[in-house]
Amino acid sequence: MDVYWELSDFDIHTRQQGMEKLLKSLKTLSSDDNNEKSVSSQIDYTISRLIKGLVSNRKCARIGYAATLGTLASLTDHQLKIPSADELISLVQNKLTTKKETGVEDAKNVRIGRVLSYIALAYTQKDNDLSILLQKIIPDLLLIRTQETRRRLRAFIDASIIQLAKWSGRKLFKKEILPHIQKLLPTNWQMGDDGTKSLLLFVSLVNLYPKIFNQEYFQSHWNNNMLPLGKTNDEQMIIKKSLQSFDNELHLLEQLCHELLVYAIRSQQLTLFWPILVDELSNIGLDSNKGHILLDLITFCFQEQENSNSIDTIEIILDSSETLFREIFDLLSSSGRKMHQQASIVLSKDAFEKFAHTIANRPLEERLRLFEKLLNCANKNYTCLHSVANFITEKLTIDELLVYIKYIIRLFCATSTDDESALDRRRHFLLELLSNICHCSSFNLKDNTCGILFENILAICVLLANFKLHNHIPKQYREFLHENIEISDVTREHIEDIIYKFLMYEFHENQYEHSFNVFQKSINWLQSTKHFSPLFKNIEEIKLYLNEQSKELFQIIQGNMIQSLPDEKLRLAFQQVFILSFYDLFVDFNRAKQYLDDLMTCVKNARTQLVLKKKTKEESSWIEVFIDILLSMDTKKQHDIRSIIKKIYHQIAPYVNENALKLMLQTITVENESDDEDNDDDEDEDDDDESDEDQSDIEEEELMENDDVNEDLRQAVEKALGDAVAKEDQENDVDMDDEAMLRLDPLIAEAFRSQIKKSSNIKIINEKLHHQFRVLDLIESVIKKDERMRFVLISIRPLIETLTSLPNTSAYKTMIERIDSILCHLSNRKIGHLDMPTTDECIELFRYLTSLAGSRTKLTTETLSKVSMFVIKLCLHVGKLEDRLAGVEETILTMYEGGFLRFLQPNLSKEKTEKKKNKQKDDDEDVDESMIHQAVVHPSIIKEFLLRFPEYGTRLMLLMVQTALKETINWKKRNIVCGTLNNFLNRKQSDHMDEKLLKATIDLLVTMCNDPKSAKMGSLHVITVLTQKLLLIRNPTLTEKQASKLLNAVSIAIKTKPINNDKQRKQLLNLLQSFKKRFQLTINEDVMNMLTMKRKLSSITTTQNNETNNKPKKLKTNPTNVSNGDNQVSIVDCRQIPFKGINVKT
Repeated sequence: MDVYWELSDFDIHTRQQGMEKLLKSLKTLSSDDNNEKSVSSQIDYTISRLIKGLVSNRKCARIGYAATLGTLASLTDHQLKIPSADELISLVQNKLTTKKETGVEDAKNVRIGRVLSYIALAYTQKDNDLSILLQKIIPDLLLIRTQETRRRLRAFIDASIIQLAKWSGRKLFKKEILPHIQKLLPTNWQMGDDGTKSLLLFVSLVNLYPKIFNQEYFQSHWNNNMLPLGKTNDEQMIIKKSLQSFDNELHLLEQLCHELLVYAIRSQQLTLFWPILVDELSNIGLDSNKGHILLDLITFCFQEQENSNSIDTIEIILDSSETLFREIFDLLSSSGRKMHQQASIVLSKDAFEKFAHTIANRPLEERLRLFEKLLNCANKNYTCLHSVANFITEKLTIDELLVYIKYIIRLFCATSTDDESALDRRRHFLLELLSNICHCSSFNLKDNTCGILFENILAICVLLANFKLHNHIPKQYREFLHENIEISDVTREHIEDIIYKFLMYEFHENQYEHSFNVFQKSINWLQSTKHFSPLFKNIEEIKLYLNEQSKELFQIIQGNMIQSLPDEKLRLAFQQVFILSFYDLFVDFNRAKQYLDDLMTCVKNARTQLVLKKKTKEESSWIEVFIDILLSMDTKKQHDIRSIIKKIYHQIAPYVNENALKLMLQTITVENESDDEDNDDDEDEDDDDESDEDQSDIEEEELMENDDVNEDLRQAVEKALGDAVAKEDQENDVDMDDEAMLRLDPLIAEAFRSQIKKSSNIKIINEKLHHQFRVLDLIESVIKKDERMRFVLISIRPLIETLTSLPNTSAYKTMIERIDSILCHLSNRKIGHLDMPTTDECIELFRYLTSLAGSRTKLTTETLSKVSMFVIKLCLHVGKLEDRLAGVEETILTMYEGGFLRFLQPNLSKEKTEKKKNKQKDDDEDVDESMIHQAVVHPSIIKEFLLRFPEYGTRLMLLMVQTALKETINWKKRNIVCGTLNNFLNRKQSDHMDEKLLKATIDLLVTMCNDPKSAKMGSLHVITVLTQKLLLIRNPTLTEKQASKLLNAVSIAIKTKPINNDKQRKQLLNLLQSFKKRFQLTINEDVMNMLTMKRKLSSITTTQNNETNNKPKKLKTNPTNVSNGDNQVSIVDCRQIPFKGINVKT
């Protein structure tokens, strides 16, 4: 029985296991020669059971039984004597019949079961001759089809006939199947709704056997040479109606569209049929089920052509569906992904992925032609085209690269649309493709051909970005540019960004020569005003400067001045920064001129110091000037420039000195101070922090959302208008006279000005924050890896000051977390051995950190604790090296003693607190000596100190305990001292404890026990644990007197307040037993009874509560009455009568 249950399981694997078990059991029976009758009866029962299961209401059961029946028919074991497939078909037809009295649902199950059995039996015999089976199956299938009225079941029978046609072969199909089904095949598109004709069956068979359904067949049955797919308008309307008739059966619609599409491709009618298909399936959007079918068909068409010799199908689809593909591009854009269904997005991505894979192996000309067609469909959204372009360029050879670049530049020069913004977006995308050629696998800058190609592309970009052509193109670029081109200012800015991408690529290859050669050519263009008009400012100043300084500048780059420097990375860094400054002349002449002048001096001083080993007269060293230039360049908006600067910085990191590091730290601090001065009114604004990786999506969203109304601006204008605002429910607008309108004009103008100022301030804050992040990355790379410990020391205080000066708003939240993370990592690094700071410098930093312990800053206590421990470790290390360890230890302990003593002092009154706050607001620039000496140290810092440096714990803990014994200290702070002492008394301390500390601890415990508030659960727990640790101390052990004193104190604490916590009671019992075992002390019976009795009562109470909770809840019933006229007889609720059991008489 279990086997038959498994055969009807929903899981296909379970059904397969059940089938294997059934076959195994039959084979086991057949191996016994003495049980022939039982084997025969068992087989008969099995077949009968399987046939009956075919009429099950469950689809999975019908499939399982049919598959098992077919498997039995395929067995070749002669001992089993299983009936043949022909005999099994007869059994199925005899046992599965529909009688008149059979219900509609039962008749449906019988018909489905018979069809399934036919398919299963025919499948097992498909390798043999099916003629006998087809003679029995086909007439019965046609009979069932005429009896069935449901379209779904008729389509199921049609699919069965198609499957039989595939297994039978062309000859057997033509002989045994086609004559019987001829009446099902339509002869025109007018098929009616009675279901007697099957279009799906016909088209499937036409695609399956095109030699049978040839031109001769269509001429005799359709009066046409082929199946017409929309030559006339009437045919198009009829085809659409035929497709619409399947709207309620989407799976049949999908199969029909697929078969018609296959036939249209084979018969070369795709140009006629594809627009009909698109119009019908996309009429309610791509997010509909029909839209999903269309996307699947597009994927099929792209995939179908992967192994064929022609790509006409793809070209026809792209030429005929420009509007459709524009919708798909919009769907895959950043804004479209938020509006459309995930299924539509996935299907669209699959379609383009198949398209990319299909064209990847095509000749380059075909790839480019198809890509251009697809590009013309993308009006403004080009996000998904990047992946297609990558497949095109993936396998390009060096010779093909030249063809590809010429093709991209030709597309760039073409003006395919009158919409200027759309043209700009198209050209931006093409420029991105042009810049990506450097990442091709075949592109190698060291190769001479690639080097010349790279130089030509960069020169064209420089020419188009900075000059206007006057009907003249340089000879070497005429193979790329054929005529003048008009470029908008927006596109020119994007070309400038692409120039820096090319520079970054060359710099990453540790070269600069190609960029340098292009700049030299641009100087010649600058002199030839007849053919080229410069588009940048300060033209005459640039000419004059280059005429005077170009020879010296070029000599420095290529001459012995830089080449004599000892480090190759340093030489390359100078050369690359010179190149960046050259190109910056066209953008900002004054700043670039300053860069170049400083660089010339910087190179000379570097050579003097590093090569000639001499000192310079300048106050700032060459590395400080170099760092200053890099920091200035790092403020530019181009991401590629910042990437270049970061790489150059890492190249010169070994030469960074203390002043250069201070310069970087000062950059962050100064920017934060300016933020506090200029942006006090904008502290509550949120930060619109945007990553560079998502810049393309952000620009796309901005272009699509230009029509959105600024809500803040609208509210500001409404506030300015006041009562003059027209309400939504007002039928008539209020007319205003000229005088009233003149009064409102200044208010409206002020509203606009305030919004513009607010948005500009937010933009400035974001730019500064981005720059701070980049400088922080540079600083972190030094202080985390460099062995020079002075770098670490001088970085801590500026970082903390930067952190504390940041506004506590969401805009600065990321920056606060970033600095906090850097400080935490800093505290975990090892102490280096180079450029060690002095003891005084370390102590000064430690005093500063101690002064922060009691103040409320954005620096978390955990981070401050970690940094403080690192600085203490450094102080002790340096103090040991300078033979000043004793003084350093004394200073650290004195600072922490005083700080914790101030923590234990009673809280100030509200008036004193307010005075103190006002005093801090007046002067919070520096921490003076008085403030340092008044610092308060948090217990968590003391706890960390005791864990890291336990050798100094005895003195510190003794002072803490002695102070806690004073009457002015409240029980909460005493509790904190006991908790700190509890953490201090680890295994090492229990081996040897100071006698004074032991006595003071006993006195503190006695004081805590006598305090009535100490009986609270938290303090009582600390007392219990700490007392237990004192009992375990080995040296010196507690005297009997001390133990008795502690026992009496603990007994008082137990009596003071009842203990309701069972865990606490157990701890106290264990503590009392320890007193009894170790010191043979007598425990007060009242105390023991109190603990044990309460424990018993507690357990009894818990048991009763559990029993109460386990009782079944009584149902709430309302007394209902049944009326018999005047009298009312109440109905007794039997659920309220207690059950007394049943007496059984024997």
